[in-house]
Amino acid sequence: MPRRILISNDDGHDSPGLWALARACASLDCEVTVVAPSENQSAVGGSLTLRRELTWTRIESPVAGVDAWRVNGSPASAVIVGLHGVLDEPPDLLISGINQGANMGNDLTASGTVGAALQGHFRGITSLAVSYGMTPRTEVDWDAAERVAAIVCREEIEGRLPPSVFLNVNIPLVPFEDIRGMLVTRVARRGYFHLERMGETSGELRRRAFEPTALDPPPGTDIWALLHRYVSVSPLQANFTDHHVIDELGARLNAAWGE
Repeated sequence: MPRRILISNDDGHDSPGLWALARACASLDCEVTVVAPSENQSAVGGSLTLRRELTWTRIESPVAGVDAWRVNGSPASAVIVGLHGVLDEPPDLLISGINQGANMGNDLTASGTVGAALQGHFRGITSLAVSYGMTPRTEVDWDAAERVAAIVCREEIEGRLPPSVFLNVNIPLVPFEDIRGMLVTRVARRGYFHLERMGETSGELRRRAFEPTALDPPPGTDIWALLHRYVSVSPLQANFTDHHVIDELGARLNAAWGE
C-alpha cells in the first residue's frame, strides 16, 4: 500500500512552491492529498480560524494523481480540515510548504508554514515544514527546492527518520549543484524581521538583508547553514517547558509561599 502524504502551506493553494512539493511527493509513488488555504496567510503562525464556518472545495490539481482542496481558513485550520474533513484516515507524513521565503530563528513563532506542520506533530504524525530562502513572490527555478524536498521525504518513506519527528527544513537559493550538503542545526536565538519607520507613528515590518554582515549568526544555527549554502534541518518540539529551572524555581516559590 502506498504511503499517504498530506500537504498544506501558508502561501495559498495557487503558490508554485505548493505544487513543486506535490510533484516531489508524487514522484515517490505516494498517495498525495493537498489541502491548502484559499489565500496567502503568511506570518499567521499557528492561529486557528474560529467564529465562522470553515468550508472546503475540491480544486483542479496541476499534478497528475494528486487530490487537491482549498479551505477558507488559516494554514493550521487547513491541516485540521485535511486530517478530519477530507482524509478518511491519518496520513503517514504531513508536509507544509514549500514556503516562499526562509523560516528560521525566533521568527518560527510567526510562521504559518511551521504552524501548519505543528498540527500534525500534535497528533503524533511525522511532520515537516519546508521553506526556500528566496524573496517571496519572485520568479525562481523550483528545481533545487523540489529535489531537496524529495530527498527528505524519501528518507521518511523508507523509514530512516525517527518516528513522529518534527523537522523545519530551509533550502538555500542556489542551483542544486551548488548546495554543499545538509546540516542538522539548532534554531538561532534571534529574529530577522525589523521595523522600518515610515513616519512618526507608522512603519512596516521588513526582513533584514539576508547577508552574513547583517545577521552574524553563530555556526551550527539554521541561519548560518543557509548563508553558507547548506540545507538546514532543525528538529523541533512543541513542548515549551524549560526543564532546567523547574526544580530551582519550585523550591524558591515554595519557600516564598511559606515566609
